[in-house]
Amino acid sequence: MIKTLLLAVSLLAAGRLSAQAVSGPSYLLLSHDPAFLVEVAKISETVYAKGRARLVRLTVPEGEVPAAVRALLRPASPADIRYSPAAAPADKSTDPAVLALLAGVNSARLMGYADTITMSGKRGARDLDASAASGNRLAADYMENALRGMGYATERHCYKDRKKDKECNILARSAAASGARTIAVVGHMDSVGHENAGADDNASGAAGVLEMAKVLSAYKADHNLLFIAANGEETGIAGTYALAKKLKASGEMSSIAWAINMDMIAWNRNGSVDIETNREFSAHAEWVAGLASVYTRLKPNISMPAWGSDHVPFLDAGVPTYLSIESWEDHNPCYHQACDRMAPLSWDYAADIVRLNLAVIAGKARLTPKK
Repeated sequence: MIKTLLLAVSLLAAGRLSAQAVSGPSYLLLSHDPAFLVEVAKISETVYAKGRARLVRLTVPEGEVPAAVRALLRPASPADIRYSPAAAPADKSTDPAVLALLAGVNSARLMGYADTITMSGKRGARDLDASAASGNRLAADYMENALRGMGYATERHCYKDRKKDKECNILARSAAASGARTIAVVGHMDSVGHENAGADDNASGAAGVLEMAKVLSAYKADHNLLFIAANGEETGIAGTYALAKKLKASGEMSSIAWAINMDMIAWNRNGSVDIETNREFSAHAEWVAGLASVYTRLKPNISMPAWGSDHVPFLDAGVPTYLSIESWEDHNPCYHQACDRMAPLSWDYAADIVRLNLAVIAGKARLTPKK
């Protein structure tokens, strides 16, 4: 698989041009899975590759594109693409109350959450077809028990029958006053299914959900808080799309004011974090990036448009949402491979991403320490 990834990277790099040089129809890749990159390179040339954005132009008639590849191509213009460092905020003053909140983040505890999730076995949603005691089920049980133990009301949102079990998201809520709006925090707990792997993708993000919930459990908020351990992200964002459908049907989606997604937050060699959203929420992303500069050591980049993770269903519903993810210019080389283990990951870096997302919540909601 490593040879496959290196081949894909070399094929992409060989076709790399500036966004301004693109001519003719171009398509945004909706997956960076190594095997997919090899297949798409056979029938296209890369015309833009920076950050998480990959634009390609077909080198074969569209009718000859395999259906599995075509499903992961989205028409896109170079004008849709942005990947650049965020501007430094004019005001870098800090709020003592926010600093006190962020001081509650514990990188060792965060690592412990991630280690337990990683070592649950095979966490692919498809593994629910093989066993009623799969790693996916064990991870879901762990997330639910941890969130309930913090004092949240939990719900198992099951949306698909598998051969041996049900495919479910785990939801946890903290309710504010009647009529309050909601802030959602999401990270997927499934992986591509290697045994005791997927530490970065995405035990790290699921652990981030638990760490944020733990810190916020010591506060009262004037917003409802909704924590989501999503399932099926690696199989078409299945769990969050199913949840979005449920939230729309119940009317709850209209009450969600903001949503935050964490996916792959623990591989670090350059200190950068990518803040990804769609163009209509670019000002929101700039504000988030400003908080990163004020309250963390992170160097924020703005990435647009959004694709391929649990923020997309919320953006599709018109909710201001962003993805916080490790710098994609230097992302984990074990992405979607069995070597995605705990050992090389940086939990101080992951803790800074958690701090950033807590600072965002503090900027959107009134938080009062519980006595």
